[in-house]
Amino acid sequence: MTDITGIRSRTVTANGLRMHVTRAGSGAPVLMLHGFPESSREWAKVMRLLSDRAHLIAPDLRGAGDTEAPDSGYDSATVVGDIIALLDELQLDRVDVVAHDWGALVGFDLCLDHPDRVRRYVSIAVPAPYLRMNRALAIGLLRAMPHLWFQWVVAAPGLGPRLLSRGRQRLAHFIIHAYEVSPKDDADVAAYLSALREPARARAASRLYRALILPGFMKVVRGAYKGRVLRTPTLVLFGADDALLPRDALEVSREDAPNTTVGFVPGGAHYLVDDNPDEVARRIAEFLFTEA
Repeated sequence: MTDITGIRSRTVTANGLRMHVTRAGSGAPVLMLHGFPESSREWAKVMRLLSDRAHLIAPDLRGAGDTEAPDSGYDSATVVGDIIALLDELQLDRVDVVAHDWGALVGFDLCLDHPDRVRRYVSIAVPAPYLRMNRALAIGLLRAMPHLWFQWVVAAPGLGPRLLSRGRQRLAHFIIHAYEVSPKDDADVAAYLSALREPARARAASRLYRALILPGFMKVVRGAYKGRVLRTPTLVLFGADDALLPRDALEVSREDAPNTTVGFVPGGAHYLVDDNPDEVARRIAEFLFTEA
């Protein structure tokens, strides 16, 4: 285990997977799930800001960062299984969860499948999975599709891994920078690009899009979550500059998620955690650590 500027690092075996886990602080446990193409590094600034309030745990998820990248297991059920096994290994019965991007897709499934393990949940840049199809949402989705072309490219077997890992990695550069408001730290970008240069991790990214990200999006669009009530107290945060979906389509009905609220954070878009970590940390603390 190492300790660098207050963030501790160790390797844990959970669900048969060797997982790299970073931790900071002490007290009530908060699990932090990263997005693509990032890793637990995404949370470093927020962890330092909140380390005096809680025990923060940020794993590299399957195929990312310094966690193993096996040939299979990139569906949501398996990744949820990884997380439950990690909590068991760390002897944590119940945690708060904060998640971004595809980690947030998994976070919603975690809340619905294992509500006894999650106290409160913060989803960042991903709506609750209850989009109600209407004219405004349909127009919003049509407008968003051209901006999401890269998802089908990444998902393509062979092609996606090659473009992510080889040459100048222009596809990876595009994904990292296209939806940011503030430039990411150079060291973070270098780490994300370096990981994707490894063929196994590039293949893992492609499998992730094929088995989890694109299917997860389609499940939401076709209403597959209807009837599964999200009872976990949940805060959904979006960057105020993230214009992929219309704001009025992001609200959630009390029928679907009676304890869910939606908020918009200035100075950020999809990579909200990187764009405005101070305000993200403040909103997380306000929701998780302030008693009603």
